Amino acid sequence: MSNAEYRNTMTDLLGDSPTTQALVAAATRNFPSETESLGFRNNADYLGVSTLSAQGYVDAAEQFVDAIVANEAFLPCAPVAGAEADCARTFIDSFGKSAFRRPLTLEESSQYAAIFDKSLKAYDFDSALRATAFAFLQSPKFLYRVEFGAAPSASSSRPSAYEMANRLSYLFWQSMPDQTLFDAAESNRLSTPAEIEEQARRMLRSPKASRLLEYFDEWLGTDTLPSTFTRDVTLYPNLDPNLVSLLQQETRTFVTSVLARPEGNLSDLFTAPYTFANAELAKHYGLSGPTGSDFVKIDAPGRAGVLTQGMMLARDKPTRTSIVRRGLKLRLDVLCQLVPAPPPDVNLTLDTANTANLTQRQRLEQHRTTPSCATCHDLMDPLGVVFEGFDAVGRSRTTDEQGAAVDTSSEITRTKDANGPVSTPAQLGEVLAKSEEVRSCYVTKSFRFFYGRDADPADACSLAQLAQSFKGKAYSLSEFLIALTQTDAFLYLPVRGSESP
Repeated sequence: MSNAEYRNTMTDLLGDSPTTQALVAAATRNFPSETESLGFRNNADYLGVSTLSAQGYVDAAEQFVDAIVANEAFLPCAPVAGAEADCARTFIDSFGKSAFRRPLTLEESSQYAAIFDKSLKAYDFDSALRATAFAFLQSPKFLYRVEFGAAPSASSSRPSAYEMANRLSYLFWQSMPDQTLFDAAESNRLSTPAEIEEQARRMLRSPKASRLLEYFDEWLGTDTLPSTFTRDVTLYPNLDPNLVSLLQQETRTFVTSVLARPEGNLSDLFTAPYTFANAELAKHYGLSGPTGSDFVKIDAPGRAGVLTQGMMLARDKPTRTSIVRRGLKLRLDVLCQLVPAPPPDVNLTLDTANTANLTQRQRLEQHRTTPSCATCHDLMDPLGVVFEGFDAVGRSRTTDEQGAAVDTSSEITRTKDANGPVSTPAQLGEVLAKSEEVRSCYVTKSFRFFYGRDADPADACSLAQLAQSFKGKAYSLSEFLIALTQTDAFLYLPVRGSESP
């Protein structure tokens, strides 16, 4: 599991409440960050358990065991002297099913009963239960999402009913199945695409579906703002001390509103001339409307969905905007293009003495006259310059840091179908929203995150299924999530080890 999946799973395992949320947050605060791969931190190929991670799981489990054994849902019985093992068996089977997200096998039940018996001889009943709960939380069957599949055919296998319940729950909720999913698995009501779609639509309506924002946080970069946002207080005085959390909430509320509408689509994401703000953020942006702490929808002329929200623009330098970083974000994560690393001997500094009187745009244009620099900067700069009408904290402006008038006109090149002149973020957003390259990128990015792995050649049909469904549903973001549960990649497992040597 990724860190987010672990936190959500423990929250749901213990019973979601403010107390539980605080406990889980405190226990996992020092978990080392996962390795990022292809823009996300949940790629199964890179979620190895380092020594530091393993120690984190040990420390966290020690903080959870008291809450586990105090939960009557897991321990509805009281031990009887001389027959403590009977009550312990009830706990083992109940908690074990939740922890492993499927019923225990007889062998597993006996294994954990032996752990309890050994601990009971050395300590007391409560201590033995804690030791048993601790052992569950250290098991690979808890920490990993293990899939063996149902009986395979010659070329493919379906996940078992409980494995399918887990696929659904970790796609929509980044967490373990709820009781309804467990019941559906137990009665074998997750065997057809229609049954799976029914559950998917139910889950999408659940408050837990707010955890889908983890995808947008990682894709758009809102999750890294707290650690990356720094501004020169002399050049940017009197910023709201809560600005980072305000920018995060703006994007999350906006994305939630798009997902909540069946017709909310990719175009809304890139072209909406509105945003969501409370009184503090509206004041920062110089917009009117909100008067309280709640985030409400407000008109934002000149803006274009997530492309011009503060969190997207705030990937800048402490002292100025960064045309390069803004353009790089679009090339990598909206167009899914690769941008080569700069040559080892290239001068990465733009603020040199001989260009001090030039605007950032002019310095970059000069920079691109060098062929080795143009290779990368022709990809990034024409996209990034379109956003120069917003400063390094996301506010509209007409002059740059040096007082020169900003020029946002540009010529987009080196795309498959989005080339041409643009002069505003709104125009660029319209172009990107209509681009098949961008639509394909969204499909690819979603595949990588929601399936927890990169696509391989065998997934070509599933990617085609997703692209066709995305188009057929007018690029609806919520319907696309449903489509993710209907592909061959989701419904089946490949048969391993069946190839001839």
